[in-house]
Amino acid sequence: MRVVHQFAPAMSAMIASLPGVTSAEHIPLDQRWNLPTDADVLFVLHGEGDSRSHDEGLPRPAGWPGSVRLVQIASAGIDDYPTWLFDAPQVATASGTTARPIAEYALAVMLNHAKRLPTITLNAGDEWPTREMQMDKPLASLEGRTLGLLGLGQIARQVARFAAAFDMTIIATRASDAPSPDPNVTLVPLPELVARADHLVIAAPIGASTRGLLGADLLGRMKPDAHIVNVARGAIIDTDALRAQFDAGRLWASLDVTDPEPLPPGHWLFAHPRARITPHLSWSSSETMRRVFERLAENIRRLQAGEPLLGAV
Repeated sequence: MRVVHQFAPAMSAMIASLPGVTSAEHIPLDQRWNLPTDADVLFVLHGEGDSRSHDEGLPRPAGWPGSVRLVQIASAGIDDYPTWLFDAPQVATASGTTARPIAEYALAVMLNHAKRLPTITLNAGDEWPTREMQMDKPLASLEGRTLGLLGLGQIARQVARFAAAFDMTIIATRASDAPSPDPNVTLVPLPELVARADHLVIAAPIGASTRGLLGADLLGRMKPDAHIVNVARGAIIDTDALRAQFDAGRLWASLDVTDPEPLPPGHWLFAHPRARITPHLSWSSSETMRRVFERLAENIRRLQAGEPLLGAV
């Protein structure tokens, strides 16, 4: 079985060592979408910056998909890939492989917001606050607060498991009519979700139904001091509508994803006191690449055995 991948050349030896793999070859990033059609498995990754695109103009390889049997995507989302890629017989994602670090990030920024860590941290030259100053504005807690989950996939379910340990009330809105998979999570309509949430974690896929979903109407229904955490895609939030809320003294946001992404130098989000921006790193952990590689290895095994793939699209 021949595998072609878009990762570091050093990964070729690791991939070639997998059972049933006869060869593994690397594609340089400047030839990212000039994919071969005579490989059995393609292991692909989205681009960065301007190359992070699902541009319809990306040329379709001649004869695509040829003998390709499986395209294994190294990310959970599928929006940053050319549409013709999904004409392969089988396509699978790495969904779930980054659920834990992303959920840890969501809880970290929620705690950072509640405990006001940036403002209470003392720096050189600061004076120790008086007891009166400390008592004047007590720190908040996650206990008893309402967590709203927009989406209820593996990331959101992991966030819910962590949040339950803090005795939060957890509500969610999901696209399907399936019941809640977690007894601690109550499903509610979207307008109720945004109106009740003290912390709103966005963990839904981007698509026609979610692009710009959080616009002026829904943002305006939120509590004035509600905190938005976006670990999905920046375009789910209408950035102009969010700015209007901020400028009216409403809402806070911790954004690991933005629209556009990356943000250009000098973008207003960098400097706004109600926004905290991180550069799409919530997925990062020392275990991430191992888990993604294990997903590739398991799906190669399943492909050879004729078994259903993990993360099948």
